[in-house]
Amino acid sequence: MQINDCKETKMQQITFALAIILACCIVGLNGQPPSPGWVVPEKAEVPVGSDLNITCTINQAFFDSSKTNETCRVNDLYFKANINDAVRYFNGSDLQIINETTIMMSFKNMSDQEGEYLCMCKEMGMFSSKVDVGTKPLPVQDFNCTSYDWDYMFCNFTEPRNSINTKYNISFTTDKNTNYRYYVDCNFDAAPVVNCNITSEQYKKFSQIYFFRLDIANTLGNASQDIEVNNVERMVLARPGQNLKLLNRTKDSICLSWETPRRSNFVGGVLWRVFVTPENFPTLVRPMWRNNSSAAKDTLCLTELPYPGYNYLLELRVRNNKTKSRWSPPLNYEFRTAAERPARPPRVTNGSFYVYSSESSLTLYWEQLQKHEMNGDNFTYVISEIRCNDTISDASKIKVDTNSATIDNWKRDAHYEVFIRSSNIMGTSLEASRLYIPSISSEDRRLRMPLKIQGVYHSSNSSYTLGWKPPKNTSGLIDYTVFWCNAKPALLSKCNGTIHFEHVSPDRLEYSTASGQSPSLNMAVSANFVGRNTGMHWVTCTGDGNDDLAKMDPAIGELTDTSITVKWGTEGVCAAILSGYNLTYCKRSDGKPDNCTTMELPKDATSYKIMNLEPYTFYTIKMSMYSPKRASKYSDELFQRTAQGAPTPPRQLMYLNVTNSSVHLAWKQPIKANGMLVEYRGSITHDNTTNYFDVPTLTAELVNNEKHYVLNNLTAYTEYEISLRAKTIHYSEPSNTIRFRTAVGLPSPPTKLHVENSPWSTVLEWKPPSFPAGRLEFYEVVIIERNANNTIIGQPFSYVSARPNLTCVMKTPLCTPLHRFTYKVRAVNAEILDPMLLTHVDKTFTRQSMQSQKCDAQPPLTDSEWSDIQNYLNSSLYRLYKSAWTTHDVSCSPGQNNFKVFVTSVEVATSIIFFCAFAYMAYRKLLKMSDIDLVLPPGIDETRKKPIDHGSNGGGTGGSAGGGVGIGIIATRLDLPHYSQHDLPQDFSSGNESSKLLLANSSSGGMLEQRDAYEERTLTTLPPSSYMSMSQGLLLDDDSQMTATELQSSSQANPNLNANSNPNPNPNAGGYIKPTQMKNWTTPSSMANTLPSTANGQLSMPLSGYVPVQVLQSRPTNAPAATAPAAAAAATAATQAPMHLLNTSNYVQAADLHKLKPLAPMSGVTGPAMPTTLAATPLMMPNGFGYTAMEQLQRNGLIKPTPATAAVSTAQQSQQTPQRLQPNIGGYVTPQDLNALAHNRHML
Repeated sequence: MQINDCKETKMQQITFALAIILACCIVGLNGQPPSPGWVVPEKAEVPVGSDLNITCTINQAFFDSSKTNETCRVNDLYFKANINDAVRYFNGSDLQIINETTIMMSFKNMSDQEGEYLCMCKEMGMFSSKVDVGTKPLPVQDFNCTSYDWDYMFCNFTEPRNSINTKYNISFTTDKNTNYRYYVDCNFDAAPVVNCNITSEQYKKFSQIYFFRLDIANTLGNASQDIEVNNVERMVLARPGQNLKLLNRTKDSICLSWETPRRSNFVGGVLWRVFVTPENFPTLVRPMWRNNSSAAKDTLCLTELPYPGYNYLLELRVRNNKTKSRWSPPLNYEFRTAAERPARPPRVTNGSFYVYSSESSLTLYWEQLQKHEMNGDNFTYVISEIRCNDTISDASKIKVDTNSATIDNWKRDAHYEVFIRSSNIMGTSLEASRLYIPSISSEDRRLRMPLKIQGVYHSSNSSYTLGWKPPKNTSGLIDYTVFWCNAKPALLSKCNGTIHFEHVSPDRLEYSTASGQSPSLNMAVSANFVGRNTGMHWVTCTGDGNDDLAKMDPAIGELTDTSITVKWGTEGVCAAILSGYNLTYCKRSDGKPDNCTTMELPKDATSYKIMNLEPYTFYTIKMSMYSPKRASKYSDELFQRTAQGAPTPPRQLMYLNVTNSSVHLAWKQPIKANGMLVEYRGSITHDNTTNYFDVPTLTAELVNNEKHYVLNNLTAYTEYEISLRAKTIHYSEPSNTIRFRTAVGLPSPPTKLHVENSPWSTVLEWKPPSFPAGRLEFYEVVIIERNANNTIIGQPFSYVSARPNLTCVMKTPLCTPLHRFTYKVRAVNAEILDPMLLTHVDKTFTRQSMQSQKCDAQPPLTDSEWSDIQNYLNSSLYRLYKSAWTTHDVSCSPGQNNFKVFVTSVEVATSIIFFCAFAYMAYRKLLKMSDIDLVLPPGIDETRKKPIDHGSNGGGTGGSAGGGVGIGIIATRLDLPHYSQHDLPQDFSSGNESSKLLLANSSSGGMLEQRDAYEERTLTTLPPSSYMSMSQGLLLDDDSQMTATELQSSSQANPNLNANSNPNPNPNAGGYIKPTQMKNWTTPSSMANTLPSTANGQLSMPLSGYVPVQVLQSRPTNAPAATAPAAAAAATAATQAPMHLLNTSNYVQAADLHKLKPLAPMSGVTGPAMPTTLAATPLMMPNGFGYTAMEQLQRNGLIKPTPATAAVSTAQQSQQTPQRLQPNIGGYVTPQDLNALAHNRHML
């Protein structure tokens, strides 16, 4: 504080010295005292928020001279200021006395102003100081330019408000990269609006973009602002229609042409906006009008215009084909389509004629055409033909008017036919309206005329009701016709304009017109009989001037808050005898007449509007009529109150107290309520949103009473504007507007708290609150650590300043098992308790307190920010509003409950997996069991039981031949070796477990897939060599019959291939034996328990998937050679097995095949000699899993060797005789294979 006082003292001394020097200079220059004193500075231009000292010094020499008798002391000095047109005085405590002749006035943090401070001594003004407080140059917000038809450009803008005089220099260029600029002359006379004109000398018509620069300067600084203007988009073209010419005109179209001299300048073409409006009709709506443009002319054709010979108005504007371009001034062209003869005649109806009382003339009426139906000039109506008693008469003698025609010398005992047409300059209408006028007898006039025709006017809706009595004779009455038209003055049977008519049923005796009719209306009615009609009968008014005038019966019509409309009728009185009306109205005040006014109204008036009445006030109204000789009695008084009006505005709206959620309002009632004051409607505006609230009121409230209202539910720290309107049935004008800002409040919690952990640091990020409710001074960050017992270990606080980037970083804490960390953030607002206390705050900063920060703000807090936070935490200076916490929880390891949940989840998942696996295994087992079928197919069963003659079977593989059955089964074929009689098996056992094992493993998915694949190939390819054709269930032994169904091996396809090049032609020969691998055995005729055999000795193979005993009993032997028939017969007999060794009721397993004797040598095959004593040779036992491999059978001699084994010994023989290859053996026969064979018998 001592340092500041020292600085101020030095400043005062310097100011005083400058003032003395200035005074001496002035005295030295002039030689005499120029003024009683001076001020320093005389002129100052400073920025907003600056400090300023103004001193005023007494020129003692001026008062010491003999020219004045006045005195001035330093205590007599003060300042009179004019700040923004408001006068203010500064004296006493506002001033500081420097010495015995000088005072000083100090200003701190000056606001925007234009001020003049006049130093006064008593009543004498000494010298003034001009002070302007403003800002640096501000940018222009509304710079706008408009180009006019490629000729010149006009720009304007509004100077931003600034108390300091600011200068603007405007220039432009059309090339952004050039330094040469064109400077524009601007006019500042209409300030703050500045108008700039780019004349034709500077205007660059072919440049699309103008680059403007605004150089702005004042004493506080300089600024430059660049603005781009699109010349084409801001272009306003000239009004179209230069040298306009009419090219063509028809009854429904018109074509116009005009010149466009600057079309070459247009970029992207020109858009037209065309409006065509018929007279007294709305504008026509068309999707587009046909137009055409050339290099120098434009053509527009308006087609399909609705009315011939009618007036239209064309409004045409053009603009560049750019999005933001502007429309040109309009071309307004009035035109008329070509005339055409009228399209229809006037409309007439039965009885539309009037017979005068003289019965010598007759007038007939018709409904006129509308103006748009006349189709041309010189429109009129013509009587094209008239017939009297069916004889054509001279129609030229008929007097034709615009809405009627009069026939003189009319004869009532003759009937007439009149034909009426419409006509104009182009001719008459093609059609004519026919009016039949029958003869009228005395009886018709006496018995067939409507009686007592009366008209009644309804003032409430300005309508008329015509009533009548029926004719005396209603026999043959068809209906009535009612006519009405505007009346001509003093002519009761003439119409001013067209006549209207409507038919009424015979049972009706009155007709009411629509509302809004003219006050003077002529009405008539005619009775239409079959072949008879007496014409129109008008409502007449006859009376005597001496007759008494009836008392009037006025009625109240339209009622407003300032007027009452009175209407009346003249029933029973003819307006011709009246002179006028008297109308008297009086204002009622406390039940007594007051301010009565009487007005005279003309006789043709039927209503009057009393104006300038007070709202919501009672008035009495009465009327009378008068004639030249009489006056009627006044009518009964009408007691009527004017309607409620809008009250005057509420007065002196102010606010008394403002909190962070409410404001206390006070105002005075309107001076005039003008009705029942029911409520006040307040409008409250904030953030460009206006809401309303209603305040009820009582009628008995006094005018000068002050009304109070507390408006709640406001948002904290928000700018509001409030005004009020009073309401009766209408709202008043708004009251004065008050502006205020609510106090600081509780902010909402921060949002989107994000915690990012790493081994070394943890980063906390969050977003500001959605509802700050204040300036958001700072944020509090808390990290809470809890152990396994939920006991809080640490809760350190950290502070983060309110910045756009809300982030703090901390060292990642040590993660102890079963410990939990909670990160919490909340926003804090601060409210100043006493602004005066802030001036004495110690702002010294202690950096040691920042070291306690658990989480450091990023970027780190500055010294100023940390000092502010320390001050905010001072409860004697600020009241803090803290939001709710935004939290984020982190656990170091799962708790006991979480572990139980995890174990339970694992157990449930394991149970589900085991259940699914069990279900899948059961499903697979079910599939295998479903494949087991112990019942042979019907076709195979019959084939097995019944022998079939094979003689008719040819050599083919498919279908029957001759008398054959034609059933074929595909089976696996294998050439089995021939057995001699001494090769019988030693022992056969049946019904063991191996056969059951073979049955259980007989189903295979691979076999099923192989079967399906084979079925798809049977129609296009040959079957593999492992299959052969079985016709009628029997194996074919003839190789020639198998060539159509077997695929040849590679050795068959290439006869030159030797044994060395193909050592293993049958790679699947090492598989398990199938029944089809057994060679066809011949069946001895002496055996009783044998399978059915064919004529050639072949035996049908079983299809159940196992090798039956019968097959073993009937093993085939090779046919004996021709040279040794006896030996062959002996060998054949030796191959038959004894019956006691074979069980025919069971099947033989592959494991039992080793009991068979080795095969005898095959005749006709050269090769290594087989041993003659096979009994001594030990047989190799099969493997331990129940099946016998092909290799074991070959070693035991139970089947013949594969072609690879005998390839060398039979090389020469294989060249002469085709070698029979062993089939590809990839497994064993299953029931599915046999079933598939049975189902595909039709393919063999």
